[in-house]
Amino acid sequence: MHVKFLEIEITGRCDCYCRHCYGNFPKPQELPKEKIKEIIGQLPPNYHIIFSGGEPLLHEDLIEIVRDAEEYFWITTNGHALSRKKLDTLSRYAILVFGLDGIGSVHDWYRGHQGSFRKVIDALEMTQDRPVEIITTLWKGMLDQIDDIIEIGAKYNAIVHFNPLVPVGRATSPEILLTREEKVWVYEKIKALQKSRGIITELYKVTEKDLEHGIDLYCKDRFSIGVNGDVRPCEFHQVRKFGNIFEKNFEEIVKRAQETNYYQARKSGFKDHIRLDAEDPFNYHTNICHKIPL
Repeated sequence: MHVKFLEIEITGRCDCYCRHCYGNFPKPQELPKEKIKEIIGQLPPNYHIIFSGGEPLLHEDLIEIVRDAEEYFWITTNGHALSRKKLDTLSRYAILVFGLDGIGSVHDWYRGHQGSFRKVIDALEMTQDRPVEIITTLWKGMLDQIDDIIEIGAKYNAIVHFNPLVPVGRATSPEILLTREEKVWVYEKIKALQKSRGIITELYKVTEKDLEHGIDLYCKDRFSIGVNGDVRPCEFHQVRKFGNIFEKNFEEIVKRAQETNYYQARKSGFKDHIRLDAEDPFNYHTNICHKIPL
């Protein structure tokens, strides 16, 4: 079994109501620590594991689950539930990834939580002796704050990711979705910033070269386990699944998934499914990936 990235939604609990939430959180479900440890024990060496939710810091067993970690792992968080006590007991292998989607009230509105921006900054202050990252979705209300977010990243020595807004879950409102013109503008800006500021992005434009080589996907060997136990290609596939960890062994699910036409298409970068006349060349997620049967 070869899993390069595995994201586990360990809890559906969340104290935000984000306008871009792919999973329509909060939800009442939570994965038990025994099942999470079982899955981790089946992973090969040098795997990359991401704990998400919901809000993973709200899972009461998180500290125990990651206590014996011997490789770096990621926790995607809004930062609200981080305390000095929790941080001091959290494995040194944890890389905290804070969601920051604007400055001040812009971030608060997007996250559906008054005071959220202040809590993220407080969390960044608290974690200055830790490896941290910032992940920002590119939405309509924050385009003029890109440079400010980069400055915050520099101040706290955080790697900054700017990622496209995938139109699934709650992320379907014209209030937040970029127009074609805005996508073109931000694509050029982010491309320039990659060279000058070293930021990371998953924003991608499908072009003619992809017909031969395929899309340069970050998710070719990615799997996601939902809070209900569903094993999916990634977190953006909320209704499509390869199996469920409460019904079948995880290793068996992955092995069978790797034999599917979908998995092979993804490994090739979807090169046999690319259309240059697609309405939106910046959205291969729902225009290509989500249309291929599992």
